[in-house]
Amino acid sequence: MRKDSTENEFIIKNKSVIVYLLMVVTFIILLCFADYYVLPASKTTDVITHYAVITTGRGSNPEKVSVHYYTQKEFTFSTIRDDIEENDVELEYSLLFKSITKVKSEKNDYTNLLCNGLNSNGIQFYFCGVLLISIAISLKILLSKKSFSENTFYNIICFNLFMIFLCVYMTYLY
Repeated sequence: MRKDSTENEFIIKNKSVIVYLLMVVTFIILLCFADYYVLPASKTTDVITHYAVITTGRGSNPEKVSVHYYTQKEFTFSTIRDDIEENDVELEYSLLFKSITKVKSEKNDYTNLLCNGLNSNGIQFYFCGVLLISIAISLKILLSKKSFSENTFYNIICFNLFMIFLCVYMTYLY
């Protein structure tokens, strides 16, 4: 009986810290989405200096997954499987985090091929979406009047930390 009361005290003592941290993460993700989709974007013309092809698989037939481009003004962006043939491009980027939201050249519009940042073609969009859903479920459990086990508490912490790690890692990669 004493062990149960200790576990409940542990959860009660640390629950408010976890709730606060989850709310901070939610605010940061929503700020990123607002920056990408809602806030006004800036435009600039730039020159692609070089690119890196990202492939999957080994051996004689690796499959091209995306192409990561670097520009003269130090912007970076990725596209899905298609190469941009012109070096001179017009970029539209977000206000706060300078994420590329549109890429156009004189001949073509490559915006629907973008897979970087929170673009719906990119994996980071979906990881952040899963993280937001997980945080919503976690907050509902943590703020409910029902008691829950210490194992549930640790599962909430570990899964959300894992998803945060994946989101940060995808930000680093793309």
